[in-house]
Amino acid sequence: MGHIAKSILLSPQCKAGVDWLENHFPLLRKWHRFEYDQHFDRVNQWQRMFSGVYPSFEAAERAIPAGKTIGFDHAETAVFLGQKARILASDYPVLFWLRQLIGPRTRIFDFGGYSGMTYRAYAPYLDFPDGLEWIVYDVPAVIAAARKRQAEAGSTEKHLRFTGDTEDADSADIFLASGSLHYCKRNLSDYIRPLKTPPRYLLLSKLPLTAGPPFVTLQNMGPAIAPYKIFNADEFTEEIKSLGYSVLDSWSNPDVSCYIPFHPDHTVREFTGMLLGLTPKASEYAEKVV
Repeated sequence: MGHIAKSILLSPQCKAGVDWLENHFPLLRKWHRFEYDQHFDRVNQWQRMFSGVYPSFEAAERAIPAGKTIGFDHAETAVFLGQKARILASDYPVLFWLRQLIGPRTRIFDFGGYSGMTYRAYAPYLDFPDGLEWIVYDVPAVIAAARKRQAEAGSTEKHLRFTGDTEDADSADIFLASGSLHYCKRNLSDYIRPLKTPPRYLLLSKLPLTAGPPFVTLQNMGPAIAPYKIFNADEFTEEIKSLGYSVLDSWSNPDVSCYIPFHPDHTVREFTGMLLGLTPKASEYAEKVV
């Protein structure tokens, strides 16, 4: 019963109704905003809460209350998500393309892959050849915690290793970023452009793209608050194309969204996934498998 009530409260129709009421009763909106801000600052468990609209990453960081932990590069945020993840609807297009792209000696660079959650979630659905290498990149605290867990568990995950160096993406076959790019102050192109041999494919999922101007909000992750970038769809795609990539496929992630209370015009109702490949090899491959 609780899940049903929560689904109703979080539905677009309910949110639209609340916005209508508050537009007609300003005092109700003022009270609601005060209560929400208090709850946003206090919450210490994962609730996927968002607050505020800011013009830049730096402006969003300055809005975080003093004393709050910021981002993932801390001991408490390095472990709170755990090691395993469940498969969501948004994962199936990624699984589909990994099945097509993984070969005998494939190198996957998992950008912002945390503790290897995506690797473990996908492993039962994919056949990993002996020569496959799955490299997880993340911030120092996350990598340190992941390596410690791996050592303590006597891990048999022979394909999985961790790195804090983006140069390890050089010569990768697949650059995988699933729900990570929006936490970065730098743009994706800033990580790809310096590489001597850029990844052949970019497999991106759970991208918050909007038709409007880009902006930054804040997400309360529980033990920390982090700036959370929303990209303009055309700008994001054109920037990646400028690196020599072409879009081979794109899809919606209707199970992932961003609703910012008191800013309904900044709602991202569904996120986006896409596969991009280096031209011209990518276009030749696309003709073969699409």
